[in-house]
Amino acid sequence: MAKTSSNILSPKSISYRKLLESAEKIAEKNNLLIFVRDKILSDEIVDRFYDIFTDTNPDRKNHIIYFNADDKVIENILNECSNSGLFAERKVVVVRNVKKFLKNEKAALTDYIKRSNPDTFLILISNDEEADTEKIFAAESINSKDDTEGLKTFSGKINILKPDEFSENELAEWLIRKFDGYKISEDTVRHLLKFSNYSPEELNSEVEKLKTFCYTTKEITNDSVNLCNGIAKDFSESDFIKAVLLKNSELAVKIYRKISLKKDVEVYLIFLLSSAFTAVYKLRDPSSAKLNDFSLKRELKIWSAEQYELLPLYRKFASSSSDEKIKTIFGNIYDTDILLKSSGGNKFTKMYTLISNICSV
Repeated sequence: MAKTSSNILSPKSISYRKLLESAEKIAEKNNLLIFVRDKILSDEIVDRFYDIFTDTNPDRKNHIIYFNADDKVIENILNECSNSGLFAERKVVVVRNVKKFLKNEKAALTDYIKRSNPDTFLILISNDEEADTEKIFAAESINSKDDTEGLKTFSGKINILKPDEFSENELAEWLIRKFDGYKISEDTVRHLLKFSNYSPEELNSEVEKLKTFCYTTKEITNDSVNLCNGIAKDFSESDFIKAVLLKNSELAVKIYRKISLKKDVEVYLIFLLSSAFTAVYKLRDPSSAKLNDFSLKRELKIWSAEQYELLPLYRKFASSSSDEKIKTIFGNIYDTDILLKSSGGNKFTKMYTLISNICSV
């Protein structure tokens, strides 16, 4: 490719914020090649252009189509791009790993862009560190004997952009936007950054954990960041059972959030709750008072020191409750167990409802 062509097709550097802010203007050319390493950022870019190009069509399933160049399905990609969308509505076609196209596939893609369908917005994504446009398009097919104005036609149909790496300030601004609906100060965002390696993917995961952890208060503080990073008290499952037996729902939810950040704990907590209230129910039987220490442990299936420390709370709960109330608790535990094992959805919501129901009995 001639030097002039390389210059025209070189990626244009642009800040991430400017890219999103200028999306409406950029979308006037209905083909886009972006060099962006982080999937979370490329997903946000796709969402932004989808909303602009389709006027936020709610039927995303039928109007945004994903491909991967690794799959070697160039015919499917070009057919999808060329065909009009459902009821002639606009659609977005996204292709990842575009450097993996073979030579003939690059030529076909290049030819399509010069004659692209105005009802399709094509987004090509490369997550490689090297931003080399010539490795994505067939240089010899842009200008040819039959198409001497090919470069002009091609460049007039596509934007080639490479978002800049985030500065610390830009990363902080991005994080604040990710906490939409939650109160968080810039100081707390920068406190969170102290525990990160500045990876948007990993930071997004931390954001979701914190949003779950602070679901009730809708406020992210330095203390909640510390808890999520294991700096504060490391609660155990026994602490959770203790909080439930004391009917302290706020503390029980707090402990559940903390330990659930480290592992999938819901099914185990259901088992522990079932065991705890089985022991409570048995303690309501007057004959339990006649059992010696070992026999009582065996009857209640108390095998660990942590469980034995909960025995006074078992007795207190048993003396202050009725058989009907404890049966209601068993029903709530059973229903939650079935929901966790048989359906999707938010585990936190199911556990929050269970905790609230038990503590309100």
